[in-house]
Amino acid sequence: MSEPEWTPKTLTTDCVRAILAGRKTQLRQALDPQPPEAASIAGIDLEGRLTWTEDDRTVRGDPCPLGQPGDRLWVREPWALAPEAEGRLEPDVARRHVRYLADEEVGPSGGGNAPGVPSEFRPAREMPRWASRLTLEITGVRLEQLQAISPEDLEAEGGMWREETCDPGSDADRKGFARWWSQVNAARGNAWEANPWVWVVEFLRVDRE
Repeated sequence: MSEPEWTPKTLTTDCVRAILAGRKTQLRQALDPQPPEAASIAGIDLEGRLTWTEDDRTVRGDPCPLGQPGDRLWVREPWALAPEAEGRLEPDVARRHVRYLADEEVGPSGGGNAPGVPSEFRPAREMPRWASRLTLEITGVRLEQLQAISPEDLEAEGGMWREETCDPGSDADRKGFARWWSQVNAARGNAWEANPWVWVVEFLRVDRE
């Protein structure tokens, strides 16, 4: 049996909180690159890759960059390390001194961080693997267009966008997901309205190995 592949995955603080609460068991990542607008979609091949026809030639998309069932994701999230642990402790010891933004009540921002992020917290992209506390085992991978999300999959996405008055699975819930998705992905050209092809990755949270 082959060893699982390990891939880092940066998640928002709200997504981390939803995973910790046991609500989020799916994530979506836009296919990159997307097929051109004029392309004719041929389908999904036996290896799970999107294929399309472009200028009288067949193009195969790349495999899922996050891995396949059995592979692992180690989650990167905003984090801070106590000053006494900086550069002086082994990773196993330093990990005891890591704080995670998802565990904290945040107030006004400071320094150059995003609004609501205290200045002592480092961006998720700077998190080394030893500081990661969340490991996700991929249990399923498939391709679909974003707007094809089902009510069941909407629930599995974690509900980070929901307001107290929003009923799960309702039209308002779907619109909330659409707004949330666009806030995170529109800058990359993958807003809800564009209906991009996305990798749907199902996962289980597993203990650190």
